[in-house]
Amino acid sequence: MFIIFGSPRSGTTFLKESLNQNPAIVIPHETDFIVPLAFLIDRIRDEQIGRRLVAQMIVSTKDFAASIGCYLAPSEVENCVYSADYNVPAILESLYALVAEKTGASIAGDKSPNDLGSFGILRNTQVFNSNIKVIHIVRDVRDVVLSLQSTAWAPQNIEKTFPGIWNNTNLNLRRFATQKPENYFFVRYEDLVAGPESILQPLCDFLDVTFDDRMLDWQSLGKDLRHLPHHKNLGQPPLSSRCYAWKDLGDAASFPWVARASEALQEFDYELAPNGQQ
Repeated sequence: MFIIFGSPRSGTTFLKESLNQNPAIVIPHETDFIVPLAFLIDRIRDEQIGRRLVAQMIVSTKDFAASIGCYLAPSEVENCVYSADYNVPAILESLYALVAEKTGASIAGDKSPNDLGSFGILRNTQVFNSNIKVIHIVRDVRDVVLSLQSTAWAPQNIEKTFPGIWNNTNLNLRRFATQKPENYFFVRYEDLVAGPESILQPLCDFLDVTFDDRMLDWQSLGKDLRHLPHHKNLGQPPLSSRCYAWKDLGDAASFPWVARASEALQEFDYELAPNGQQ
């Protein structure tokens, strides 16, 4: 299986929906059980108790029916949990292998908003030392902040808190996941928007599937998500106007969050100020 990691408003849904149009790939709607699964197994060493709790937890999560529950019955989830070795990677691979098998896909993946922020527990439970592949998408934090500010669900003053979180979580994932480079694929949102096929083609190679032109059929993208205000642009060709929008707002010195994220901005080859000015 594979997991897509990325900060909110960084193109994770756009990437996930593009991949999902390839019949060799299946990614359920956002799940909410991977992080609790990791905590349960990390804290409960008794396998008999742990397996029972894990199986019950997965099918009881709020989004089970709308996500992985669209493919697996509760009894099938239970069988996967009890047949796999008692560790996070093995249980995940068992579940998602069955999702792929039942849909006729070659590989199944997951994209959940909480995974990047919970990097630590996933690291501790050996997710990044397993055969699970990691797709890491990053978007310039200044555009992420602007996009978050336009949503109804972002907290106030997010520009004061989020840049540091973006910096630390993305750097931690990159530096740890690259220790197993054969299982790590990095992409910048801006590069995906500028040339989707140039990113999706090698990404398919990374996932050991054949590229499919349907991945570029923007009109079919995310039909069941477009009613949500924060996904209203799904179904349109990639919008270059959503890249580097922060430059239109004036001197970068007016953005105090740059200092909080400068290490990751440089790591991911983003300029710190317009026209390369420091």
